[in-house]
Amino acid sequence: MRNIKKLLIGTLALCMTASMTACNDNGGGKKPNKDGTTDFTLQIYTGGYGADMWKYVVEMFEKDHPEYNVIPMYGNTVNVTMQDEWRDGNPPDFVYLDGTLEKETWLEEGMLYDFTEWLETATVAGEEDVKIKDRAMIDYAHKYTYDDGRTITFGMPLLLSSYGMWYDDALFTQKKWSVPSNYNELSAWVDSNATADTAALIYPGVYSGYLVQGMILPALAEVGDEFFDRVENARDADVYTSAEFKAVMNRFEKIVKKSNAVASCLSLDHTKSQMQWLNHKAAFIPNGLWLRKEMADLNAIPDGFEMRYAPSALNVERQVIIASSQTCAIAEDAKNKEAALEFMRYLYRSDVAKKFAESSDSPSATNVELDESKVSDVLRYAQSVMNNPAYKRVLHVGSWGGVDAVFNQGVNSIVAGTKTVDEVCNELAAQARKQLA
Repeated sequence: MRNIKKLLIGTLALCMTASMTACNDNGGGKKPNKDGTTDFTLQIYTGGYGADMWKYVVEMFEKDHPEYNVIPMYGNTVNVTMQDEWRDGNPPDFVYLDGTLEKETWLEEGMLYDFTEWLETATVAGEEDVKIKDRAMIDYAHKYTYDDGRTITFGMPLLLSSYGMWYDDALFTQKKWSVPSNYNELSAWVDSNATADTAALIYPGVYSGYLVQGMILPALAEVGDEFFDRVENARDADVYTSAEFKAVMNRFEKIVKKSNAVASCLSLDHTKSQMQWLNHKAAFIPNGLWLRKEMADLNAIPDGFEMRYAPSALNVERQVIIASSQTCAIAEDAKNKEAALEFMRYLYRSDVAKKFAESSDSPSATNVELDESKVSDVLRYAQSVMNNPAYKRVLHVGSWGGVDAVFNQGVNSIVAGTKTVDEVCNELAAQARKQLA
């Protein structure tokens, strides 16, 4: 089995799957191998962030647990080649929930482990005084509610991705500007500081979803979880014409209608709008946490530009960070659930969390402080924002279908002055009714 293991790590996922099946046919899983070990299988999609961060923790786990024959199945196509294993009731013990998966089917059929009870007592490996529920940002764990009302926690968060409002801290320091933290401050900021040379805001009009995600949705999430779920998942049409929804959209309209509030950008794509922002054509731009790397790859960041991330200030009281999370899970029918749960404890070690952030150039879904010598100052700052308890954390799990495109078109119409808030809200409601019919 040791030779098989070495072969598995370096070969194609299809070969890995065949070997895994053979191991199980020979009594794998909890039934000991001839050398006394038991197999522990992992399905890890590497098309997004690569394999380095996973190899780091797998090698550490192997060293500490020689009683397990660890079989990691890495690859860009591993999810495809493992589909039949899941369908045939022979899933791996552990799975990284990235890439294309039949996750909804797995959930409907009860194929993923519920971490709820385990989280009450589980501690971090090597840091036994730290509970995982305190180290991890559990607000970003993935949950699923069954028809009978039972809710499970099936996806444990590892990395985060989020939209927000970006600014140049060097410019703000030079101008002695402060970053607004609510609607009243934002309104006053635009009145006092926006000019024809440096507008308050720029965004990619061609891809106005950036504006929806970075500025408007957090304000909608402030209203409440149940309300936001109705909005983000188009649960009903009436939510889009509700007083709460219109209140947020009216605040948005009042901001963008101010003098010099929005730079000319309706025809710009994301790269062109970002380039203009880097040249101080506007103070703020809504964008994702990948912004620094994207512009650094183009060698476009001016010397002295201090890129910083902040939550939307369209809120009334508490600012909200909406983030999606990269998560991992354990199969409910895992043959070596004991090993899988022990491996989960390693994923929340501080050194492992830092390694994941460093390798992915993404904020960790843990309360760790990143090493300034190994990540950009932009990522370190974004991590500190994510860790700030002053902000409400909301998991992005929406799927609102065609409402998305109507919303994106609608915000452009409000900015251009061609439609009112009421007209846009009515169009959103009409689209929701159409897809709910």
